[in-house]
This record gives sequence, C-alpha cells and structure tokens, in this order.
Amino acid sequence: MSTPEQTASEIRGSLDHPVVDADGHIVEYWPELDRYMKAEGIDAGIAAFMQSANFDGSPPWQRMSPEDRERKRAFRSPWWGFPNDARDLASASAPALLHSRLDELGIDLAICYPSIGLNFSAQRDETLRRKAARAYNRYVHDQFEGLGDRLIPVAVIPTNDPNEAIDEIDFATEELGLRAVVLGSFAARRFEDGNENAFWIDGLGLDSIHDYDPLWQRLVDKGLLASFHSGSMGWSGRRSTTNFSYNHMGNFAGANEATAKSMFFGGVLNRFPELRTAFLEGGVTWAVQMLVGFVEHWHKRGPEGLKDLDPKGLDGELYDQLIAENAGPLSPVPGWGTMLGRITDTADVVNDFELAGIGSKEDICRQVTQQCCFGCEADDPLAGLAYDTKRIPGDDPMLPIFSSDIGHWDVAHMHEVLPEAYEHIEHGWMNRDQFRGFMCDNAVRMYGEANPHFFEGTVIEDYAAKRLGA
Repeated sequence: MSTPEQTASEIRGSLDHPVVDADGHIVEYWPELDRYMKAEGIDAGIAAFMQSANFDGSPPWQRMSPEDRERKRAFRSPWWGFPNDARDLASASAPALLHSRLDELGIDLAICYPSIGLNFSAQRDETLRRKAARAYNRYVHDQFEGLGDRLIPVAVIPTNDPNEAIDEIDFATEELGLRAVVLGSFAARRFEDGNENAFWIDGLGLDSIHDYDPLWQRLVDKGLLASFHSGSMGWSGRRSTTNFSYNHMGNFAGANEATAKSMFFGGVLNRFPELRTAFLEGGVTWAVQMLVGFVEHWHKRGPEGLKDLDPKGLDGELYDQLIAENAGPLSPVPGWGTMLGRITDTADVVNDFELAGIGSKEDICRQVTQQCCFGCEADDPLAGLAYDTKRIPGDDPMLPIFSSDIGHWDVAHMHEVLPEAYEHIEHGWMNRDQFRGFMCDNAVRMYGEANPHFFEGTVIEDYAAKRLGA
C-alpha cells in the first residue's frame, strides 16, 4: 500500500459510522490451548493435531520427507504464516491486548476467528475432531471473558455429519454463551477403495451423503449466521509440492464457491429463507461470477432454455440437406441428422434448479444478494465490484463485508489495515454509502437479521438497533 496520509484512528474519527471487523483472527497461544486439549482428553495435546493439520486430516508437508512429498503429491502448506511484529503478534494472541488497541487500529468491534482452529473440523478421527473443537471453544470463551463489548469470539463447529455439528452448536451457545460460529465448509470424504489420498468434496448440500437440514434449522433457531472459512489448498489444481503461493491464491474462493453452489443447487437457501450465510476471505469476484453463472444457466439450461436444446426438436432432414449443399471436403452420410438426434437424446433429463426453488431470475438474485455476504480483505481492490449493479443481475448489490485478517501474514502491521480499506474511497472504487455498507452496515444487517440481539452489550448496540430498525 502507499504511505497513508492519515492514521487508522484519524480515519475512524472522520467516519460517521462504526468500523466492524467481520473477520479478524486470533493466533492461538499454543501452550494454553495445549492445556485445554489435554484437559479435554487429548493426551498428546496440540501435537496430536499437528500430525494431521491439513484440510482433509492428512499429514502436513512439513512432516514428510522429500521422497514422501513427491510420492504423495503433498501440497506445500503455509510457512512464515504470522507477522514478526512482536506487538501485533502478541495482540493476536492476547485478546486483552487487542481490546486495548482497537481505538489505535480504528476498529469499533471485531469478530475474531481461529487460526489453527480452522482446521480442527477437518480431522479424520472423530474423537480428536470433537474434542479439539470442544477444547478450542472452551479456550476462546475463557480468553475473551469480559471483553465482549468490543471483541466477539467465534466457536468452531465440525460438520462431518449434522449431529456432530448440532452437538457442538448446543454446547457452544447454551453452555458457553458464544454467539458466533464458523462451520467446516465441507467434508473431504474418502473413497472406499482404501486410497488415503483419494477424496471427494461433500459441500453439505447437493449430493451430500447426509441430510444437513437439521443443522440449518438449528442455526436459524439459535439465531446464528452460518459462516464458512475453509480453504481448498490440496484440491486438484492447488497441489504444488514446492510453491505455497500457487496453492494459496484463490483457495478460499474455491472452497467458498463449492459450498455456496452446493447449498444453492441443493435447495438449502430455498428451504431456509431465514438462514444467513457468510463466505469469508475469498473476496467477492468469485461470487459475482457465480451469480452471473446461475442466471446464465437458468436462462439456457432451465426448463425454458432446454427447449432449444432438446434433440427431439432437431430437423434431421433439413440438417442433412444443408450439409449436402455445403459439404465441401465433407463426405455426407444420408440420415446422419436423424441419427444424431437419436444418439444425443437421453431419458435422464432433470431440472437443475428444481431443488433451489427457482422460477425466475429474481428468485436467484434474491437468494444470493439477501441471504449471503462475502468477506473481502482490506487490500482487495475488487471488493467494490459487489456494487456494480450495471453488470450484476438484478437490481440489488451483493453484500461485501470488511475482513481485516489481522494475525496472519497478509497483515504485516495491524495499523495499516484501515488505511488500506480507506483506499476504496480515495481511489473512487466505492462511494461513501457503499463504504459504510462494506465497513459496517452489511455485517450489522446479516448478523442482526439472524439474531436481532447479536449486538446487545457491544459498543455499537445503539447504532445497530437503529440500522436494523430502519
């Protein structure tokens, strides 16, 4: 970023609205989390997780020999993943220190996601997976106690099956009083042939091996926004054995798209119109392309569009006549047009949009623009694309939400985050109203529609109540 003319606190002072960080990160203090994991019955503590810390519960690159990396095509995972600014790193590890610095950073309220805890949901061993999530949730409950006016911790919810997810949601909300959750975005299911490296992605909606409707209903009943923050490093196309950046670029967007499409085509958004979802750290460009793709496919492969593709509608005789009249070097085969119509026909014709409950373009746009929001980092110059209604189908913009990503390598210095975000104003990428939505109102809307009481007790309680009332 260019050298800012204003500090974060000065920029915040110039705004007429709060700044809500909808996706900051803690860096778990490993010695303390280790104690929680051992207390939960994981004898090896955090070391048990480090042995299988990947998205699919497989051993990480760092723990393999060079020969095994090549043989198993182990993907190069993160290294030097945290800033070396001691004060910033300590702030990400000690919530009390972060709380004391929020005015300096220009942030009113921060929703704090895990770091290594994001991968707890991916553990293959059910006992380890459940106990690690339970330990993490106890850990953040205790570490953030008394800081809820400005910091909101997020509970880890594994989603290997809906009952497991519901058990942890109930514990996190009823026993611990946590009000925000992050769900495993998918389950990496292994095939039954025994190959430990062969897996397919269950996006929790379309074609899932489980019925996740009880989970979606529980989220609605509990007033929880369903947030997703898994990556797709290690999926096909992101499996370099040597280059982390190759694997990392677009990996959150890739996982978000898989889950969002699975939920849309699986009818989750249709059956649960009150469900609110957040797809984090992947930006919004993938979602714009997804929405455009939904509408294009609806027009061309929906019930009406398929009429133009039905092989039964092909005039085989006319086709053959035109080929014969314009054969050039072709050697026409009499009757090929009729035969082509027969061999390309199929009895397995379906309406891809039936479960999604789509009867018009407006139905698609409503689900995506009203029920979904999309986390964009401060330095993402394309976040404003969400507001480009000249190109986005429908009349409503999409909902980008500000995601600082503090605590991770993306943010070398915390005080630079708000000035980076403010460049949307300085460069004309967003107007003031759009910036307000990005930095505050979209998050207030989505959390508040899921749970009208979400912001009670926070420093933006009155502001949120007015916005939600409006």
